[in-house]
Amino acid sequence: MAHIRTFARLNSIFLTVVSATLLAGCRDLAKIEQAEAQVGRIVADLDQRTTKTGVYVRVKDGEIKENDPWGIPIQVSYAQGGMAETIQVRSAGPDRQFHTRDDIQRQGLAVNLKGVGEGIKKNAGEVAASTAKGLVKGTVDGIKETVKETFGKKKKPQAPEPKDEPAE
Repeated sequence: MAHIRTFARLNSIFLTVVSATLLAGCRDLAKIEQAEAQVGRIVADLDQRTTKTGVYVRVKDGEIKENDPWGIPIQVSYAQGGMAETIQVRSAGPDRQFHTRDDIQRQGLAVNLKGVGEGIKKNAGEVAASTAKGLVKGTVDGIKETVKETFGKKKKPQAPEPKDEPAE
């Protein structure tokens, strides 16, 4: 009988440990889902904040005053490469350490036309004027040539008639 009671106690302890582990796992899963939603919401909001040329309006350090479900402040970073700019929002995740495998992160991407649009706008008038001037000049030269060919044909100069010279 003592063996049965010992077995029952061990079984009870085992079930308590398994239940506690599963419960902790469920709580972590709920926190992970909460962090994913939080990070997604923040990146969606910040992704909308761009200038006319597509440059992100950057938030200052500490401007995002939200902590992830584990109490760690949310991180926001920006990176630029060529004409693309990315924004990254990151939660440290369950281990509370940034840049580890369990981090929860989302990114946004903007095409950065900084300077390109302004340069096009600035030079558009000049390019249009030069193009029109060249088009008009080419058209006028073409008409002149056509008129010369059609109406300006000169008679071929005739050889002078020989003069009668007195015989000697």
